[in-house]
Amino acid sequence: MDKPKLWAILSDIHAPKEDKESFAAVLDFLQQNPVEGLVLLGDNMDCEDISRHTKQQPGLRKVGGWQKDLDYFDANILKPIEARIPKAAKRVIFYGNHEDWLQQLLEEQPELKGALSIEKSLNLIARNWKIIPQGNHYQIGKAYLVHGDQIGSSMYVAKKLVEAFCATAIMGHVHTAQMHVKTSQVKKNDKWAGYVIPTLGTVAPEYAKGRSNNHVHGLGILEEFGKDLFNVYIVIISNGRFSYGGKIYGGK
Repeated sequence: MDKPKLWAILSDIHAPKEDKESFAAVLDFLQQNPVEGLVLLGDNMDCEDISRHTKQQPGLRKVGGWQKDLDYFDANILKPIEARIPKAAKRVIFYGNHEDWLQQLLEEQPELKGALSIEKSLNLIARNWKIIPQGNHYQIGKAYLVHGDQIGSSMYVAKKLVEAFCATAIMGHVHTAQMHVKTSQVKKNDKWAGYVIPTLGTVAPEYAKGRSNNHVHGLGILEEFGKDLFNVYIVIISNGRFSYGGKIYGGK
């Protein structure tokens, strides 16, 4: 019997504020499991130095911070991933609302267009990454993937997601784990699910100032088997470790 094809879905890494133990566990998984494809679902970089939230607070921005963030993301996130996935694996990178802060900056200062570009700075096209612009989606079989900022961040965001797409859909953005299933009243075989993938960034962001939240570390694993058949697993990472398929990853 053929094995299912694996996809790894990583969301909200927020480099350089990623949770290093959780990300190391993901790299361990990728090292041991050749994937069909890997998706970076957006907010891969935190982009604090070009954030609209720090626009009037230069003390929160680093001199040369934007280039340092690009270099960090390349060296500590992209290259370690590329070293552990097959050369033929599909590579998909979303721009989330944090990456969109660069577009907002360029709209305010159009004279910088062409000079500042994540795509060009990281040479993404030559490295075989398919870029999904902010707000757009990518499809794996009958599953639609989206960063999710256009869906929102309510308590019932997975429900909003599946109702917005009227299809099975996967999002990140809200840094938690959630699932909601919807079935058709008239077409009994029509069943859709909305999946929310956790974060690989910090679960205690500075802006929260110690307030409690429902953030959790984790990743998504999609298994394709047969024509348009798949399962989606929301995997929780605890203290830098997680289990999947009878094996434990991380914590080394």
